[in-house]
Amino acid sequence: MALVAFASGHGVKVETPTVLSDTSNLVVQLAPAPIVARIPNVTAAGRDRPEVSLGRELAICSHLDRLGIPTTRPSAELPPGPHRLGDRWVSFVEFTELEPVDDDAAGQAGERLADVIGALTTLEDEGGLFDRSLRDEAEVVLARLAGRIASDDHQLLVEWAAEAFVANQGDSQPVHADPHRRNVGRRSDGEVVWFDFDDAVYDSPFVDLATLQRSWPEAGAAACARLGVDPGGPELARYIEQREAWGGIWAQMFVLELGEEYRAGAAAALDGRRQ
Repeated sequence: MALVAFASGHGVKVETPTVLSDTSNLVVQLAPAPIVARIPNVTAAGRDRPEVSLGRELAICSHLDRLGIPTTRPSAELPPGPHRLGDRWVSFVEFTELEPVDDDAAGQAGERLADVIGALTTLEDEGGLFDRSLRDEAEVVLARLAGRIASDDHQLLVEWAAEAFVANQGDSQPVHADPHRRNVGRRSDGEVVWFDFDDAVYDSPFVDLATLQRSWPEAGAAACARLGVDPGGPELARYIEQREAWGGIWAQMFVLELGEEYRAGAAAALDGRRQ
């Protein structure tokens, strides 16, 4: 296994590689070492530069760690990367055991996302990684869907994106771009941690606020309150519609890459747009 060989070459012994997740990304703990390998899976199919996405994530996590904001830190035992191993890209982060957050933690999760948004205003893009908005990334996914889904479905998505993706409200900065409750957890010391930054783009903070407001309104309201944004206002509503289109686009890629269990959700997104 390429991961084991790479780790061994850097003096890290791996006895039991353990798959933690295998959907958007293949996530493997190199047990017993406290190291997690992150390998783009479905996300690689929808991106033309998966290594850049991994680089963005590492840059963000390094920055948050320097500022004392709990995060999943880049590995100190292996070069964090990104690395090309065979035909796949991989990065390495420290293993952090996280428990799911419950509804009672909505306020903490929202406030911590606001902390992340504030911290990322000072992230300097020294490597030129943050050169695309969410709309730019959507265009890449749409191009990769062309010819792989029904032409009328593809045209619907193109038109939906053209209508839904909006000009930024205020200044652009690095943003998470996918902050929902499956991407936040609680450490054993009680700290709430946002993770999975490989979707990060250079866009408005409204992208993150809208994504959280749409999927977990209680947490979204807490984040908005911390940043002085009206969660029911028209500015955020436009970004929520953008998020709906973004989700509809990616849903088609999930069907292509992961199969029938995702077809109902993908069809519902298209049907909802047609109505």
